[in-house]
Amino acid sequence: MKKGFLLFIAASAVFALVSCKTIERAAISSVSDMLSSPEGSGAFTSDNDPQLVADSLPLALKLYEIILEKDPENSDLAAATGKNFVMYSGAFVQMPADMLDDMYWREADEGRKRAKKLYLRGRDYLLQALYLRHEEFEALFEAGEYDEAMALLEEEDADAAYWAGMAWLGMASTDPFDMELAMTLDKATLLLYRSLELDETNPGIHDIMIQLQLSIPSSILVTMRERSPAATTFMDDYYAAAGVGDDTEKRAFYHYYRALALSEGTDPSPHLTMATAVSVKEQDVTGFRRYLDEALLIDPEANPDSRLMILIYQNKARWLLENIEYFFLVVL
Repeated sequence: MKKGFLLFIAASAVFALVSCKTIERAAISSVSDMLSSPEGSGAFTSDNDPQLVADSLPLALKLYEIILEKDPENSDLAAATGKNFVMYSGAFVQMPADMLDDMYWREADEGRKRAKKLYLRGRDYLLQALYLRHEEFEALFEAGEYDEAMALLEEEDADAAYWAGMAWLGMASTDPFDMELAMTLDKATLLLYRSLELDETNPGIHDIMIQLQLSIPSSILVTMRERSPAATTFMDDYYAAAGVGDDTEKRAFYHYYRALALSEGTDPSPHLTMATAVSVKEQDVTGFRRYLDEALLIDPEANPDSRLMILIYQNKARWLLENIEYFFLVVL
């Protein structure tokens, strides 16, 4: 955290003191490069104090936006800004709102509304990054020319597409009655499948694919298939090669084990996803406890770069176990 904040303070001092446009442009470029680098976000994701990060991230997010305003053509900075908004919304706004007791339903509702706005801001920055990298992408994507739009994306775009899709689904999860938003989720799904196609080695894409297989309305996937023959071909070939065919539950388990393998067992998120998406649906209390116990066995020091999210997901796992009676009709 110290390195990140020293750089933020230095950036603020530079903007306050310089008068020479050449020096200012050089300073902006330098800070932009730092913020959009893995080390920029790593200052937060490797921290071991979630509350400290929760308290400090809002200021950091505004600094990202201020610098992006001064360097609006920087696609990497736009992607980093969007990613950080999505992370903040999920970990520090929506998740705490979802964990509030029923008696605090008003506070929970306000938290989800705020999370939706933050997801939207993050998604738009991530789409901005893709628009900047590919001149024709925006017009094709908005016109529903899905195959032509997705063909423009390259391997370096996989991460931005992944986080944009995540943000889109995050918005929907905070407000399931927003029918206008629901009608656009085929775009979110398309971005996620294209990300999977471009970089299958990202553990996170497999985690979200578990949810897509088990939670997203089938009508959304049908719409995506109708509008994108290329995505349909990719999906059919991918799952055929994995030996799981059209069975959504088998696909979910495939993605679960693939996520665990790629993260070398250091990511608790797939365990929580299986507990909530599979065990609750099947009213399998034993499986629910088993998945969450597996999440809690992970040593945060085993993956220092993701220490923060491990701690956050483990806190959610403890909450789920402590409130198990809310998810099952019979608890033995």
